[in-house]
Amino acid sequence: MRRVLLLLALAVSPLTLAACSGADAKKAQDLLAQSRVAAKSVRSESFTMKVQVDAAGQSAEVDAQGGMVLKGTGAGDFYATMNTNVPGTASPMNVVMVKRGHSMTMTTNGVSKTVPLPAGMKTSSAAAGFDLNAITPYVKDVSVSTVDVSGRTEDEVVGTIDGDSLLSNLPGVGKGMLSAFGASMGDIKVSLFIPRDTHLVETALLDMTIHVAKQSMHMNMSYAVTGVNQPVTFP
Repeated sequence: MRRVLLLLALAVSPLTLAACSGADAKKAQDLLAQSRVAAKSVRSESFTMKVQVDAAGQSAEVDAQGGMVLKGTGAGDFYATMNTNVPGTASPMNVVMVKRGHSMTMTTNGVSKTVPLPAGMKTSSAAAGFDLNAITPYVKDVSVSTVDVSGRTEDEVVGTIDGDSLLSNLPGVGKGMLSAFGASMGDIKVSLFIPRDTHLVETALLDMTIHVAKQSMHMNMSYAVTGVNQPVTFP
């Protein structure tokens, strides 16, 4: 959901503060700061997301859509539907997650299970234990350009993260597991599209490749905001 976009935006943002300088770096910093201000007025948001993973000559896809209430009545409620197509499986998997009030319902291929949530539970705005500032030393480059998307003028912010340096400095268990498998990673490219009429990050693209032993896994992700401050219709 929009937290994915926030994570991607913040992944690029530190570049403008530490690893790069110049006109594009300053412009990217200003655009992302403006976007964070605009995001404060967002009460609800809907999205679509597509993830494609290519490995060993086969491709797997996950198509998702969903929505989340961020402020007002029902704040913290969300839903997400995911359709997964994995080679070798008998049929695609359909998963629907719905969080409303103090319960979470997960439906997998038509079979539902509802579990209660703690009364004081709040939806987290970021992944627990993940320090976004830790990315700062590994961002290598940034560029800003202007594009026309269906008649809308948008600024495109592109950042490149040194994946191998980031991977080698992961803390704790994650680093140990990846090292045990001999994992390596090239550059991670993140592209953010910010329309000038809303100043919100409305589209994000991520491209990365992970190498483990003699195998490679390429992941491509696209995320698009489909509605802002509109009623969220839960399945």
